[in-house]
Amino acid sequence: MSKVPQTVREIMTPDPITVTPDATLAAALQLMIEHGIRRLPVVTERGELVGIISDRDLRLAADSPLLQVMPEDVRRHFEEHRVSEIMRTVLITIEADEPIVEAAKLMRVARVGGLPVVERDGALVGILTRSDLIDHLIRLLEPVETSE
Repeated sequence: MSKVPQTVREIMTPDPITVTPDATLAAALQLMIEHGIRRLPVVTERGELVGIISDRDLRLAADSPLLQVMPEDVRRHFEEHRVSEIMRTVLITIEADEPIVEAAKLMRVARVGGLPVVERDGALVGILTRSDLIDHLIRLLEPVETSE
Protein backbone atom coordinates (compact mmCIF):
# COMPACT_ATOMS: atom_id res chain seq x y z
CA MET A 1 0.00 0.00 0.00
CA SER A 2 1.43 3.39 -0.97
CA LYS A 3 2.04 6.18 1.50
CA VAL A 4 -0.64 8.88 1.64
CA PRO A 5 0.85 12.29 0.74
CA GLN A 6 1.09 14.56 3.76
CA THR A 7 2.97 17.66 2.60
CA VAL A 8 2.32 20.34 0.03
CA ARG A 9 5.47 19.27 -1.84
CA GLU A 10 3.91 15.88 -2.56
CA ILE A 11 0.85 17.23 -4.38
CA MET A 12 1.92 20.65 -5.71
CA THR A 13 2.70 21.38 -9.33
CA PRO A 14 6.50 21.75 -9.34
CA ASP A 15 8.38 24.35 -11.40
CA PRO A 16 5.33 26.44 -12.26
CA ILE A 17 5.05 28.53 -15.40
CA THR A 18 6.02 32.08 -14.42
CA VAL A 19 6.10 35.54 -15.92
CA THR A 20 8.31 38.57 -15.28
CA PRO A 21 6.95 41.95 -14.14
CA ASP A 22 7.93 43.59 -17.44
CA ALA A 23 6.06 41.06 -19.59
CA THR A 24 3.02 42.42 -21.41
CA LEU A 25 -0.46 41.51 -20.30
CA ALA A 26 -0.85 39.91 -23.74
CA ALA A 27 2.13 37.63 -23.04
CA ALA A 28 0.71 36.65 -19.65
CA LEU A 29 -2.67 35.85 -21.20
CA GLN A 30 -1.00 33.79 -23.93
CA LEU A 31 0.91 31.74 -21.34
CA MET A 32 -2.31 31.06 -19.42
CA ILE A 33 -4.09 29.95 -22.59
CA GLU A 34 -1.21 27.80 -23.88
CA HIS A 35 -0.76 25.98 -20.58
CA GLY A 36 -4.40 25.87 -19.47
CA ILE A 37 -3.67 27.66 -16.19
CA ARG A 38 -5.41 30.44 -14.28
CA ARG A 39 -2.59 32.09 -12.36
CA LEU A 40 1.05 32.95 -12.90
CA PRO A 41 3.62 33.65 -10.22
CA VAL A 42 5.56 36.80 -11.14
CA VAL A 43 9.33 36.48 -10.69
CA THR A 44 12.31 38.72 -11.34
CA GLU A 45 15.08 37.72 -13.74
CA ARG A 46 16.86 36.27 -10.67
CA GLY A 47 13.82 34.12 -9.88
CA GLU A 48 12.65 36.15 -6.86
CA LEU A 49 8.89 35.89 -6.31
CA VAL A 50 7.43 39.40 -6.41
CA GLY A 51 3.78 38.93 -7.29
CA ILE A 52 1.02 36.89 -8.82
CA ILE A 53 -1.39 37.54 -11.67
CA SER A 54 -4.60 35.63 -12.33
CA ASP A 55 -7.09 35.29 -15.14
CA ARG A 56 -9.42 37.37 -12.99
CA ASP A 57 -6.87 40.19 -12.88
CA LEU A 58 -6.70 40.10 -16.67
CA ARG A 59 -10.50 40.11 -17.00
CA LEU A 60 -10.68 43.15 -14.74
CA ALA A 61 -7.99 44.89 -16.81
CA ALA A 62 -9.97 44.13 -19.99
CA ASP A 63 -13.12 45.61 -18.47
CA SER A 64 -11.46 48.92 -17.72
CA PRO A 65 -13.86 51.86 -18.14
CA LEU A 66 -11.04 53.59 -20.07
CA LEU A 67 -11.43 51.12 -22.95
CA GLN A 68 -14.05 50.86 -25.60
CA VAL A 69 -15.75 47.48 -25.71
CA MET A 70 -13.98 46.63 -28.98
CA PRO A 71 -11.72 43.53 -29.02
CA GLU A 72 -8.97 45.44 -30.86
CA ASP A 73 -8.91 47.99 -28.01
CA VAL A 74 -8.44 45.22 -25.47
CA ARG A 75 -5.71 43.58 -27.57
CA ARG A 76 -3.87 46.91 -27.96
CA HIS A 77 -4.31 47.63 -24.23
CA PHE A 78 -2.84 44.21 -23.35
CA GLU A 79 0.16 44.83 -25.64
CA GLU A 80 0.82 48.28 -24.16
CA HIS A 81 0.58 47.42 -20.46
CA ARG A 82 2.81 45.33 -18.24
CA VAL A 83 2.19 42.63 -15.66
CA SER A 84 3.73 44.89 -13.00
CA GLU A 85 0.82 47.31 -13.40
CA ILE A 86 -1.84 44.86 -12.25
CA MET A 87 -0.07 42.03 -10.39
CA ARG A 88 -0.87 41.48 -6.75
CA THR A 89 2.20 42.03 -4.58
CA VAL A 90 0.75 41.11 -1.21
CA LEU A 91 1.43 37.41 -1.48
CA ILE A 92 -0.01 34.53 0.44
CA THR A 93 2.47 31.68 0.11
CA ILE A 94 3.08 28.35 1.77
CA GLU A 95 6.26 26.44 2.43
CA ALA A 96 6.71 23.17 0.57
CA ASP A 97 7.02 21.05 3.72
CA GLU A 98 3.83 22.34 5.37
CA PRO A 99 0.97 19.85 5.85
CA ILE A 100 -1.59 19.74 3.06
CA VAL A 101 -4.38 20.48 5.54
CA GLU A 102 -2.69 23.77 6.47
CA ALA A 103 -2.60 24.78 2.81
CA ALA A 104 -6.28 23.96 2.43
CA LYS A 105 -7.16 26.00 5.52
CA LEU A 106 -5.06 28.93 4.31
CA MET A 107 -6.67 28.89 0.88
CA ARG A 108 -10.13 28.76 2.43
CA VAL A 109 -9.53 31.59 4.91
CA ALA A 110 -7.69 33.79 2.39
CA ARG A 111 -10.25 32.94 -0.32
CA VAL A 112 -7.61 32.21 -2.96
CA GLY A 113 -7.56 29.51 -5.59
CA GLY A 114 -3.83 28.94 -5.52
CA LEU A 115 -0.72 29.41 -3.43
CA PRO A 116 2.84 29.89 -4.62
CA VAL A 117 4.92 27.24 -2.86
CA VAL A 118 8.28 28.33 -1.51
CA GLU A 119 11.25 26.87 0.31
CA ARG A 120 12.32 28.32 3.66
CA ASP A 121 14.63 30.75 1.83
CA GLY A 122 11.69 32.06 -0.21
CA ALA A 123 12.66 30.37 -3.48
CA LEU A 124 9.63 29.49 -5.61
CA VAL A 125 9.43 25.72 -6.12
CA GLY A 126 5.83 25.13 -7.11
CA ILE A 127 2.22 26.16 -7.02
CA LEU A 128 -0.65 24.52 -5.19
CA THR A 129 -4.09 25.08 -6.67
CA ARG A 130 -7.61 24.24 -5.72
CA SER A 131 -7.50 21.62 -8.50
CA ASP A 132 -4.44 19.98 -6.90
CA LEU A 133 -6.35 19.73 -3.61
CA ILE A 134 -9.46 18.30 -5.29
CA ASP A 135 -7.36 15.75 -7.21
CA HIS A 136 -5.74 14.73 -3.91
CA LEU A 137 -9.15 14.37 -2.27
CA ILE A 138 -10.38 12.19 -5.15
CA ARG A 139 -7.34 9.92 -4.81
CA LEU A 140 -8.02 9.59 -1.07
CA LEU A 141 -11.72 8.87 -1.41
CA GLU A 142 -11.82 6.81 -4.59
CA PRO A 143 -12.21 3.13 -3.79
CA VAL A 144 -9.07 1.15 -4.54
CA GLU A 145 -9.67 -1.98 -6.58
CA THR A 146 -8.23 -5.09 -5.02
CA SER A 147 -7.67 -8.41 -6.72
CA GLU A 148 -8.93 -11.51 -4.99
